[in-house]
Amino acid sequence: MSTPRSMFSGPFGAPAVSAEDDVLPAGVRLGRRASVSAESMSSTAELSGSAQFPKTEHQKERLMAALTPNLLFRQLENEQVQSLLLAMREMRFAKGDVVIQQGDDGDFCYVAESGTLDVFLQPPGTPAEVAVRARPGEMGQKIASYGPGATFGELALLYMQPRAASVVATSDCVLWALDRVSFRSIMAHSDLKRRVMLDSFMKQVPLLQHLREDERLRVCDAIEFVEYPAGETVLHEGDIGTQFFLIVNGVAEVIKQNKTVSLLQRGDYFGELALLHRAPRAATVVASESSPSGKLRVGVLQEDAFTRLLGPLSDIMNRHAAMHYGSTPEAPAATEAPPGSPRSGQAPTS
Repeated sequence: MSTPRSMFSGPFGAPAVSAEDDVLPAGVRLGRRASVSAESMSSTAELSGSAQFPKTEHQKERLMAALTPNLLFRQLENEQVQSLLLAMREMRFAKGDVVIQQGDDGDFCYVAESGTLDVFLQPPGTPAEVAVRARPGEMGQKIASYGPGATFGELALLYMQPRAASVVATSDCVLWALDRVSFRSIMAHSDLKRRVMLDSFMKQVPLLQHLREDERLRVCDAIEFVEYPAGETVLHEGDIGTQFFLIVNGVAEVIKQNKTVSLLQRGDYFGELALLHRAPRAATVVASESSPSGKLRVGVLQEDAFTRLLGPLSDIMNRHAAMHYGSTPEAPAATEAPPGSPRSGQAPTS
């Protein structure tokens, strides 16, 4: 059998997507599972973060290069990836050591720092209890090889499933390992911080202040983070608005008639009337050169996602008015207010 080729490559040309996770034996499915893990993430200690292991800047760069192309890690926020890097611990294996045994319970994901490894797969239909007892030389057919920069075993971070293949060191190896509990603890802690931050921001937006707590949490989950390099245009005056923006980091310039009329910073927002009706944008917004990191980071909420989750915003406003005033609000103006204007519910940010 030829060696499977991945569409991704590690920092040194080795596969970054695990063959252990690409090639699955019969009976192992990647579909929806009823149970993901038995570990509880409810304790304060677990949510406060996991143990950290020192690394040189060069090692961090190599680990980042190995993780970011991987499907599991490439959708994560940079802060999340940095936390995961710090939680990875060094493990050393001698030539001939079995790093992963097919059929065994998986607890770790690995990134190879140095050395080489081979991947073996038992014949289809081999029971896990048989595969887990196989000795070196009895582990089935070789299907892939790993070198420095390879990432493998990542499904163990998500599912308590038996390993789908065996990985054996073919030379002395240094691997960086990330365990499932640390991964899930970091992700849970990050998700909690994200929700708290976005919930706080949304409470400042007049159009969203009438949402119930459960509705705000659902909206938080629909918000995506996007980064714009300094000088890039976020939206153009006159375009039909379909997105609402919350500034997470950086500075945005509001421009009308080629003149900067206000600056927006962390916690500010713009484009909120796009959630109510698709009105033309009243100004151009550009990522400012004065952003501390050279980038503007925003949370973006699509109008169609908001409507899909909660229904039209006008319905929510009508519900609030009926409950508190026994009436419904007047229809909004046909043109979106410029970001930072009193119509948008906030004063210009200087």
